[in-house]
Amino acid sequence: MLTIYETRSGELKAQSGPPKITEQVIWIDLLNPTPEEEAKVEKALKIDVPTREEQEEIEASSRLYQEDGAYFMTATLLFQPREGEPRTTPVTFILAGQRLVTVRYAEPRAFAIYVARCNRAETELKAGASVLIGLIETIVDRLADFIERIQAEVEGLSHSIFEIKGGTVTRQRRFDIILRAIGREGEISSKVRESAHSLGRLLTFLAHAANERKEDKLLQARIRTAARDVASLTDHATFLSGKIIFLLDATLGMINIQQNDIIKIFSVAAVVFLPPTLLASIYGMNFHHMPELDWMFGYPLAIVLMVLAAVLPYIYFKRKGWL
Repeated sequence: MLTIYETRSGELKAQSGPPKITEQVIWIDLLNPTPEEEAKVEKALKIDVPTREEQEEIEASSRLYQEDGAYFMTATLLFQPREGEPRTTPVTFILAGQRLVTVRYAEPRAFAIYVARCNRAETELKAGASVLIGLIETIVDRLADFIERIQAEVEGLSHSIFEIKGGTVTRQRRFDIILRAIGREGEISSKVRESAHSLGRLLTFLAHAANERKEDKLLQARIRTAARDVASLTDHATFLSGKIIFLLDATLGMINIQQNDIIKIFSVAAVVFLPPTLLASIYGMNFHHMPELDWMFGYPLAIVLMVLAAVLPYIYFKRKGWL
């Protein structure tokens, strides 16, 4: 889909009807473009729009480069689809003269948020570079929202693992569910870090491009501010990744403790019932000459001995703190 935005009275407005690249056009948005739409933009702006395969290349020279006076910048953005877990998608930003071209094959919410923000607030839109930095600022805000959500989830997991109620640790916990939640947050955290690193590289290249293009000082200052924000988000995402690894290790340790407790119970039960079993086996032998068999108090004595043989080891283990 080809969407063309123009500046009208200082506002960003989408064209209606058949798309035309006029003098007022400052932003051309290609969402899942057809070959015909790509060809139309390439012919009008004299640029080579990268294909989807080229967008997915990971080397910096294929993502950040200058060609025929245009600056090509591809970043990996994190977005939340309508169904399923957060995903990443490459998005290409092209500064060609005073126009911005975006090429994407997904719908990160930041794009819709930025358009709505421009329509309801006074935003200075002189050229495509202004739209680009505004888009990046919105993308950074969305990335911060993802990090805040991860932090809240991680705090909840931490309380679930180390939860203490009434002075005692709560033992009724489904560690399999906790492990799956930790894995999910770890996966999202790695995607956040990937997106933040990608945006950081893009902003470094954009700062260089803005200097070469002699952009105004205010726009360059906004680029530096966005770069600092991305750097702080990267540090915070790294901290969360470390905390998630700590929670994973703690959960595995809790599982080992839980398993050891179960084995300990079986071991103690075996030791407690071993002496009574020995007594029962002795008096269960079928020898003809066993004096206790003819004794009136032989049976009660055997019962008392078996009870004492079971209770005394239990009391000993309890005093030792092994139970």
